[in-house]
Parts: sequence; C-alpha cells; structure tokens
Amino acid sequence: MTAAQRAAPAPPTGGVAQAESRTPTGRQWWRRRRGWVITAALVVVVAVGVVLASGGAQAARPALDPTSPAPAGALAINRVLADRGVDAALADSLDGLEAEVDERTTVLVHDRGSVLEPWQWDRLRLLPIERLVIIPSGIGSREAFADVAEIEGSTMVDDDAAPLAAGAACPEPLAGLAPTITDLGGAEWRPVDGAAGCWQVRDGYRVVIGERDGVEVVVLGAPEILSNELLPADANAAAAINLLGASERFVWYAPGPDDIAAPTGPSYGSFIPQWLLPGTLLVGVAGLAALFWRGRRFGPLVAERLPVAVPASETLEGRARLYDHAGARLRALDSVRIGTVTRLARLLGLGRDARVEAVAEAAAAVARVPREHAHRVLVGAAPADDTELVDLANACAELERRVRAATGRTEPTARSHRRDPE
Repeated sequence: MTAAQRAAPAPPTGGVAQAESRTPTGRQWWRRRRGWVITAALVVVVAVGVVLASGGAQAARPALDPTSPAPAGALAINRVLADRGVDAALADSLDGLEAEVDERTTVLVHDRGSVLEPWQWDRLRLLPIERLVIIPSGIGSREAFADVAEIEGSTMVDDDAAPLAAGAACPEPLAGLAPTITDLGGAEWRPVDGAAGCWQVRDGYRVVIGERDGVEVVVLGAPEILSNELLPADANAAAAINLLGASERFVWYAPGPDDIAAPTGPSYGSFIPQWLLPGTLLVGVAGLAALFWRGRRFGPLVAERLPVAVPASETLEGRARLYDHAGARLRALDSVRIGTVTRLARLLGLGRDARVEAVAEAAAAVARVPREHAHRVLVGAAPADDTELVDLANACAELERRVRAATGRTEPTARSHRRDPE
C-alpha cells in the first residue's frame, strides 16, 4: 500500500458520499447578520426622520407666502381679514381664481416668479371684481398696467429710515387711517391718467391707485408691509386692511404650475423617438429576467480527496517557466547552487550547518580544482544571460560529479530517493 492510498479517505458505506454545500442560505445569512441589518435600518430611519423634521420645520418658504407664519410670510394679514368678517381665500390657478370671484371681491396678484404671459394679464384685467391689487414683479406686470402707473426709479434706505407719510395726493379715508408706512426701499411709481399716489418718495410713490374699466387697480410697490414681521409696525396694518379688506371677499392669487404657459418652440421630448421609452422598459425587463435566470446561487461544493500528488517534473518545469518569465536568472541559479551545496556538504561529511565557503574549499580540494573556480561556481559568479546561467549550472553538476567520483559515491537513482512506507 502506498502513502497516497493510505491518505485517501474511504467512501462512507451505504452509497455515494454527498457533497456538503458551504454557501450560506438566505435564512443562515439573515440569522448571522440580522443584528447589523436592523441596526443600519434604524440608523437610516432616524436620520431620515431628523432630516425631514428639521427640513420641514425650517424649509425656506417664499416671501409673502399667505400660509407661512414665518417673519417673511403673510399669514397674519389673512387671519386679520378673516377676523374682520372678510371671506379670505387662496387661489393658485387662473381658472380657479375666475371661479372664486364676483363683483364684491378684491384680488391680490402676486406673480413672484413672473410666469404670467400678456394674455393671462389680459384675463386678469377682464375679471368682474371690485378691486385688483398688483404686486409688481417683472416686465409683464409693468406692461399690463402701464396705463395706471409707470416706474419712476428706485431708492435704497437703511433699516432705521423714517416712515413714509401718506401725502396730500393720497385719497381719503386711506390717508387718514394709515398716515405712515415702513419704508424699506424699492421702486418708485408715478401715477398715470388721473391715478393717485400714496406714501410719496421723492418724485414717486410706493402705492398708486387708479380705476380702469370699472375696476379699481392698486399697484402695491411696498409689499413688505404685508409681512408678518412688519404688519404691526407704523400704520402698516391699517394700510393693508384698507387696501385688501375693502370688499366682502378677498382672494390671494399666486400663480401655480397650471398657469405656466407651454413653450412656443419644440421641447427636448419632441426629439426623442416614441419607441425609446417602451424599448428601454423592455430592455430593463429583459435584464431583470436575465438576473433572475442566471443570478441564482451556486450548487453544492464538490468534495475532493486530498492531498493531491503533483509530479516533481511539473513543479520543476513550472518554477523554471516562472523564473524565465521574470528574468530571475540569479534566483534560478541560487536554487541549483543550494541543492548542489547541500549534497556536497553531505558527501564531504560537513553537516548541514557548514558555511558555503567551507564547502567550496573542501569540494575544490577533493575534486582537485582551483579554489577560485569552486568559489566562483558555488558563490561568486552572477549570470548575465541565459548562456552563462546554463554554463554555471553545468559547472555545478560537474563539480558534484567529480566529488562523487573522488569519494566513491555514485549518483543516487530516482528510485533511491523514494521511501517505501512498507
């Protein structure tokens, strides 16, 4: 019986040995890692909750948002009007606004994004309402009511600037009820064709009031007086109540997505072929199907009997190829020299701990070769190319052959290196 036969495990009785899979199943994976997964999920949930809570509470809303209680919002004036018996409402589309108004309605138009087109401003001019209050926000609003007020200029003031007086041109009872308002600077407006100006700034006014087609039009160039922060200051509240609460009903109109006009030119979507979306979906579905088809778990591991016997010639040839590929001539020669020196030390009776120089001197004496030659072959020379490598390897073999001949020990055969376990 050989060593390989004794090392091979015998198959179990009763049939073929079953290979045991070492790939963890889904249940085993979950059992090992569920603590980490649950912890990570809790961290993510808490982080998302904190972000949503802080972001939702502190999200910056646009200025003069009628639903915002922030200092820059305008929730307070809407509640004040509701407390005074005015039916206050909000509208975010022109169609919804038309359904809300009648002859006893005041409408405030705050086009903060300047999204309204001229034809939409024409629709606003034709609304059957009592008063239309405009917060100028762009060229569209200026051109739509150029027959009521024209821009005169703009001013910049400090935070501690004196309040603006209503002025003699401001009509009653507005001038008496709101003699001053806070001045934060901004555009100055000049009345046109019989319109009146209130709260004068140099040659212009912050507010212009006129009448067109039976509708009273107010150009509100000081919208900051409607904010929650400035409403209690000076006579801002009185001015806001008289401008917005003169009718039985009040609607705050801020254009929304439905009022954004469609682009006149071709959009990016018009250049995309119609088959691209279904084609992309089909490719995605096919990819998912391929993942489920070919992405399954591997089968059980294959049991292999160990150790595996590898012939020495394969190991020798493999190392030689590696040395040749790396150009490691000296390392390859060192492997030959180590084997030669080990065998020479055993032949000369020097033992394993003998120094290379001592082995070289003893080998030179026994083989009757110069000491320099033995030292060069076993230690000193370094091959510069493959030819020198072969020559030095042959020189090592020749030196070992002479020592064996001198000591009377023949070279062992391949069979003598084997150890029979029997």
